[in-house]
Amino acid sequence: MKLLMCLECNDIFNLDLSEKSCSCGRSKGKYINQQLAEYTGEFALPIGFSNPSLINAIKDQPNEGLGKEFTAFVVPKKCETFFKRF
Repeated sequence: MKLLMCLECNDIFNLDLSEKSCSCGRSKGKYINQQLAEYTGEFALPIGFSNPSLINAIKDQPNEGLGKEFTAFVVPKKCETFFKRF
């Protein structure tokens, strides 16, 4: 799963096939197809979740106590599936 974080307003939002932006409007992004996504903005930081890890955490959600952890990561600056448009 691909997300964008705006380092200016601290919004984190998911992407869609239509362009979305943070509340301050300085970070924008969208999916191009099922796998490729692009983003713009000086303050935009791409974030990813490991889909299998997230699915397992959802399946193993505890009834109480601490939530189940899953893998999230900052996407590298050079990424073939999530790239910065200038």
